[in-house]
Amino acid sequence: MAARRRGRFGFFGPIPQYSTTTRNGTRVSVGGCCLPLPIGCLTLVASAAATAVSVAARRRL
Repeated sequence: MAARRRGRFGFFGPIPQYSTTTRNGTRVSVGGCCLPLPIGCLTLVASAAATAVSVAARRRL
């Protein structure tokens, strides 16, 4: 089984960019000013879930 390839995250000037290669060798790149929006949304949801779990755990004690 071949090693898994991971995508690369970087910056082209002030603009973030993510690039990866698919299984058949096609290179896919995503970049632009809107790329931080899904990352920020995911971070917000994860922190809200962690806070909810922490509050629920404290109430059980």
